[in-house]
Amino acid sequence: MAEPSRSASAGQEADHADSTAASLRSKCVQLLVSAIHPEPQELEMATELATQVEQHIHCIHSSNQVKYKACIRSKVSNLKNPKNRHLRQGLLSGSLTPEAFARMSAEEMACAELRRQREEYSSRDVSERQLPRGVEGTATRQLRCERCGGSDCSVTQVDRGTLFLPAWVRPGGPDDQAMTFVTCSSCGQQWYHSGWISL
Repeated sequence: MAEPSRSASAGQEADHADSTAASLRSKCVQLLVSAIHPEPQELEMATELATQVEQHIHCIHSSNQVKYKACIRSKVSNLKNPKNRHLRQGLLSGSLTPEAFARMSAEEMACAELRRQREEYSSRDVSERQLPRGVEGTATRQLRCERCGGSDCSVTQVDRGTLFLPAWVRPGGPDDQAMTFVTCSSCGQQWYHSGWISL
């Protein structure tokens, strides 16, 4: 007798879960329709587009409700953003398919201006962080350049790991981890502090 009651309660729970999921999906479609913000004559088309977008998002994130909701929120937010009018116009004109829109990342949905700024920041970040920089030293007039005879020089000490060094410059022992350069400010001549060998 206990078996039928268990299966009946399990069936009721499954029906409740299905109706909850259907309600959630219906609400998401309504959110997408309102985000498309159609004119009265475009309402039917917008509803169809929103339904298709939701179906594709549901297919992509059917196993993860958190990601499904986050994706819907992202689409709604981007459609409502006045700078992203190209998304709404693309959907309504047919140049942007519901499936393509459903698969777009936040970066892909951004307006052209924001994409340009991101590329600029990214390239600036690369140049600032990854490209080698010139090493600045401490000005001194205590040394004389052998090439031009000038005494306007700078002394720089750097960790050996930060520079590529030719084999003849590398130290013999592991205890010598720093190297000192002298650079002439007038002609650019450089010396390495090991008996001030010219580079």
